[in-house]
Amino acid sequence: ILVSSPTTIMQLKSKTYFLLLLLFYLAVIPVKGQFYSAGEDPASVRWLQINTKNFQVIFPEGYESQGKYITDLLEWSYQNAGKSLEHQPRKVSVIVHNRTIVSNGFVSWAPRRIELYTNPPANNDFHDWMERLVIHEFRHVVQIDKLNQGLTRLLGILFGEMGTGAVVGHMPLWFLEGDAVVMETALTNAGRGRLPRFEQGLRAQVLTRGAYSFDKAVFGSYKDHVPNYYELGYQLVAAARVEHGADAWSEVVDNVGRRPWGLFPFSTQMNRSFGRGQTRHYNRTFRRLQSKWTDQMSNHSYSPSMIISPSNRLFTNYSHPHWVDENNIIALKTGLKDIPRIVMMDKHGNEEVLHYPGTLFPNSFHYSNGVIAWSEYKPDPRWEHRNYANIMLLDIYTRTLTQLTSKGRYFSPALAPDGERVAAVQTEKNGNYRLVILEASTGAVLKEFEAGENNFIMHPAWHNTGDKIAVIALDEHGKRMELIDLTTGESHILFRAEQADISSPVFWGEDIVFNGTWSGIDNIYRFDMSNGEITQIVSSTFGAVNASPNDSNDKIAFSDYTANGYTINILSGDQLTDIPLSEITDHSVGFHKTLSQQENAVIGPQTVERGTYDIKPYRRLPNLFHLHSWFPAHLNIDNMDVDPGASLLFQNKLSTSFAQLGYRWDLNEETGRYSISYNYRGWYPVLGISAETGERRLYYSIDEEPYNFLWQESNLNVSLSVPLRFHHNEYFSGITPLIRAGISNASSSRNTPDSIFVGNNNYYNFASTTFFTQDYRILAYRQRRSVARDLLPRDGQIIEVQYRHTPFGEYDMGHILALRAIFYSPGLFRHHGVRLTASHQQKKQGENTRDPETIAIFYNFGNLINYPRGMTGQNHRRLTNYTVDYHFPLLYPDLSIPYLMYLKRLRGYAFTDLAFADPFAENLNIPVRTETLYSYGAGFLADFHLFRFLAPISAGLQIAFPNGGEPVFQTLFSISL
Repeated sequence: ILVSSPTTIMQLKSKTYFLLLLLFYLAVIPVKGQFYSAGEDPASVRWLQINTKNFQVIFPEGYESQGKYITDLLEWSYQNAGKSLEHQPRKVSVIVHNRTIVSNGFVSWAPRRIELYTNPPANNDFHDWMERLVIHEFRHVVQIDKLNQGLTRLLGILFGEMGTGAVVGHMPLWFLEGDAVVMETALTNAGRGRLPRFEQGLRAQVLTRGAYSFDKAVFGSYKDHVPNYYELGYQLVAAARVEHGADAWSEVVDNVGRRPWGLFPFSTQMNRSFGRGQTRHYNRTFRRLQSKWTDQMSNHSYSPSMIISPSNRLFTNYSHPHWVDENNIIALKTGLKDIPRIVMMDKHGNEEVLHYPGTLFPNSFHYSNGVIAWSEYKPDPRWEHRNYANIMLLDIYTRTLTQLTSKGRYFSPALAPDGERVAAVQTEKNGNYRLVILEASTGAVLKEFEAGENNFIMHPAWHNTGDKIAVIALDEHGKRMELIDLTTGESHILFRAEQADISSPVFWGEDIVFNGTWSGIDNIYRFDMSNGEITQIVSSTFGAVNASPNDSNDKIAFSDYTANGYTINILSGDQLTDIPLSEITDHSVGFHKTLSQQENAVIGPQTVERGTYDIKPYRRLPNLFHLHSWFPAHLNIDNMDVDPGASLLFQNKLSTSFAQLGYRWDLNEETGRYSISYNYRGWYPVLGISAETGERRLYYSIDEEPYNFLWQESNLNVSLSVPLRFHHNEYFSGITPLIRAGISNASSSRNTPDSIFVGNNNYYNFASTTFFTQDYRILAYRQRRSVARDLLPRDGQIIEVQYRHTPFGEYDMGHILALRAIFYSPGLFRHHGVRLTASHQQKKQGENTRDPETIAIFYNFGNLINYPRGMTGQNHRRLTNYTVDYHFPLLYPDLSIPYLMYLKRLRGYAFTDLAFADPFAENLNIPVRTETLYSYGAGFLADFHLFRFLAPISAGLQIAFPNGGEPVFQTLFSISL
């Protein structure tokens, strides 16, 4: 949303009212907001459905048995996951996606639905992924549906699903996600609330630096690592339930639903229920946590170790260390200032960048015999809900990068000691899991193994002889360690972890070292193969993970967590603690124990009742249009513009069909127009159709006397486009070709006068005109990954070519050709950025003839590129414009004015624009003279949150000096929804 000062004050005031009204109704949480689409499944997918009293479950053909079980899980959740909020929601649709390797899910409220992604994460905890996911997402349905009472119910009647969705903006994101994590923890044997790594960020921050302000904890920071709202929210929600009972939050949600007026209805009811609002509850909770975490820290002894990774002022993680030789270690480096990179460092902390990978999956980084292996995300060019996990190999000596697999679903690759084979976990779209052995030179599958009855497999680790592999397998009882003999294909269980999480095994001689959580802190343990005993060998203050023994087996490297990120530490064999598991005590806070007692139910195969369901086809065509919301204003969802009027909003449940019917009142012309737009994304090309009709008002003056008249305008446009996207290493790119054809008609309306005064006592008749337009556009981009602190991409290019003309019909609008190239590069200092833009536009005006006694409406194509900043109302035959922008951060204040504003960043930019313009020739026999246009100036922006509104706001002022003349000021305002 961009509002600038060249707009008249009257227009700005009129627009502001409707803008604020829109923002109120769109004040919803990201990824759960109305009109949200995460993408589409391939057009070839055939859909099936199961309908029960409480759910409509839509899933792909071939996924029938899993679809039935998901329905069983949903019905179990319906009976158990809403009790503590004292609510059972209305029937909701659930869409299941099994062709994506992303592990996620979300709830959207307009249209109202749950979407589930079935692929388990490679670092799954010790409970079934789908059971935990269903509980988490269904709890969001309970939270939001419970709002449907009091004034919110009235808003639902007046505005449809958007009415309820809007009130969600009063529900803090920390509560929505924290409460859902509480439920996934209380109703399973695992859940994030039981995992030490889930709280280690907050624990390290509080014990090292103290608690941040509430606003900083909620909205984050550009200068410090701030744990996310899942981690924060779990502590705040769980603490209130431990103190005030299982239903502690029920009345708080009731009050938001019944009385959503005012800025802070959530905090107001917290005051009534708990005697404290959000800020005081945060301060009280973290004072108690600090005390408990201090006690926990004093009840452990800690291993000495030597840090070899360099110290960093900003939060930086060095993870997954592997020895190259006795003097060098390879690791994956990430952080606030760096995009992910693979580095090699020596014992003195000197590091060298080896490679910038693409998006890696968790626990997907291994080294052996001069080669690094990892699993990397690869998108389908067109379908967001079909993507791949491919194994990449990097030779550290030649820097040769090889993609071993194509269109695969491979996770946690581990190289054999000789580097000639790769073990990986393969997941299939039908929900089958197996361990596969691939040939490292070709990617050919050599062997396959399964664990139990399709148990999920994680973290393969090779024995140094190359004939055995240790894996972690997950069943209904939790995680276990297994040893697979590659020669015989037989496997046997080494031990069961029971109610603890284990991960990242690696052989140390004949023994296995791995991550474990028995102490309430992530630490490193050893399994003694000779006697079956487990001992803790590394004890860390905040968490030690991913041990890597050296070749001589006399020391290990590991990642050790601090408030400033993971460091690489080294321990020699004589420094290990070797504390028996029987002597390990968990001194953690343990909110999950009370939460589990409150809910008194655990989801799983033994507790979920299996139902009998009738599976039917889900037809696309009859379900193409789903009306979910209506609104007393005209919304343009594409550019977030709003005008007086009305809108009916449609989106089907597969998120392939979008439609809008509307009426828009033009504040400037004081006329109304009816419109319809439709967008279908279920085919490989995207189809777009839009139509608008209504009266227009033409203003003109004669001898300084104002006149105007009304006429009818009708437009119809049809477009086809193909949005394609690609990933390669740290770059993402895409190209979108588009073709659009349109018809525009200008004719008399019932309010058009019979004759129009044109001066000198002359009156002309109005003549109808019809134009046929065509538009061709290609947009291509390539951009390097950035971090949040970067103001502009550090490396990127955007190329756009567009051509519009009128090849058919009686009337000629001329044509326009525009070319634009944008280049991004780093600035003088880190997070500074330079943007260079070169654009060219060439116009030809239409050549139209008409009866001299008539007036006709003739159109000209509008400008497709910008003039130098500060200049408006320009029109030239040819325009070439060059711009240079330099953006830089000024300050990261993290300044909180409670309940009013939280200021995260101040930034500025300077610019200069230079254009060469050729005017239209009034006399074709006289050569035109090229005009030189220029401007320069600067801008200042603040990034902040207002009234604890979740969406970040940017506002500031720009000053431009066009042609070196009087300054032109421009107010800048944007909201990221």
